[in-house]
Amino acid sequence: MQNEHPFGGQPPLEAPRGQSGPSASHEWSEFQRELEILGRQLSELRAHTAALDDHLVRGLEAQYHEVKARADAWKRATEQQVDEAQWAYSDLRTRSREAARQMWERSEPLRQGARDVGEGLVSAWAELRASFGKAAGRLSSETPPSTSIRPADERRDS
Repeated sequence: MQNEHPFGGQPPLEAPRGQSGPSASHEWSEFQRELEILGRQLSELRAHTAALDDHLVRGLEAQYHEVKARADAWKRATEQQVDEAQWAYSDLRTRSREAARQMWERSEPLRQGARDVGEGLVSAWAELRASFGKAAGRLSSETPPSTSIRPADERRDS
């Protein structure tokens, strides 16, 4: 009898997708358990219809089915909202990726310009070193060996 579902053999309700956390699942489990208890109680009332008015039992059964139908409708609506939110998030991610790709493509000239500037600086530095080397060579060839600059220690010794 425990695995049977009263009034139509409907499967137990499941927590809606998208609700996470212990609080939401706990509340849903508690609601589901209360509905199952109500269903069992109505089944037991059915067994005692001789003592109770059949009309009363049918009214309670109808209310039970109405509550269960509303819970199912709420679950479907919640799942639809979650699906819509996930779709919107997916769409936003896609648009964000596309915007990032476009910005990367648009910045290519800037990156190329930075490379060109860097290469120009390296070339200019190489030319400056060569020029300084030539200038130093000219200076050393223009100064006579006798008047060459000696370190201060050598001048003191002589």
